[in-house]
Amino acid sequence: MFRIGEFAQIAQVSSRQLRFYDQIGLLQPAHIDIQTGYRYYSIRQLPRLNGILALKELGLSLEQIGPLLKDAISPIELRAMLTLKRAEVERSLRAEETRLRHIESRIAQIDRHGGTEGFDVILKSVEATPFLSLQCSCADMDEVVRMVRLVAEDGARQIRPALRDKLVVVARNDHDDDKLDLEIGFSLTRPSNGGVRLTGDYLLRAGELPAVEAMATLVRPGTNMESHSSFGAVGSWIEANNYQIAGPCREVFLESITGPPGFEGALVEIQFPVKLAA
Repeated sequence: MFRIGEFAQIAQVSSRQLRFYDQIGLLQPAHIDIQTGYRYYSIRQLPRLNGILALKELGLSLEQIGPLLKDAISPIELRAMLTLKRAEVERSLRAEETRLRHIESRIAQIDRHGGTEGFDVILKSVEATPFLSLQCSCADMDEVVRMVRLVAEDGARQIRPALRDKLVVVARNDHDDDKLDLEIGFSLTRPSNGGVRLTGDYLLRAGELPAVEAMATLVRPGTNMESHSSFGAVGSWIEANNYQIAGPCREVFLESITGPPGFEGALVEIQFPVKLAA
């Protein structure tokens, strides 16, 4: 017989751990001295303790281990438990691999730019959103700015504030020509079937921005000459983290451009739908 400290040393566990196993009925001492209260363990209890530790190492909980040691669970049930645990571990490994890619991407940003300020790319899901918008093809950035201002100003006047949410620009550049194929409009707080007529006989039509499971996003101040660096940062993040673009880019204006801070100062969230590269 060994006292609890001696048995703990042989088994390479702590005395506290043995006391806890005793408390929950998982491994009780072979003998307890009535007068002193000392716990004594037999060397023949070592295989049971090793069995507990081995099952715990596989990721099973102590609540699951107890019935296993009492032969209350069949080999088929044990296999099913281990299969579930394997799937859980695989998910955890994939999550850690993703985290590792993000860390490596941050290190690369620091190496390129001397820091990461202003280049915080976040991956998130986006729900489907009612959208009141028009589609247009713009020859250059001056025309883009004119159309965005037109939608922002007329939309702000004609769409009720309770219905109007955020100004959104969707870039649908799927064609080979040099024009910028855009969809410009307002996300809505609830669905609407009505259209909105704008200056110049443009019409905002009711539709929907589809849900996106994985959206690489970055928030930057304003639409200005420095915007390209933010798009480049998102592109670098997508490449470094083994993603590929899976849909049209969105620019979501988080602040109004019809008043301060204005078109060049309002916070904008760049959104790129992505999926893991094959």
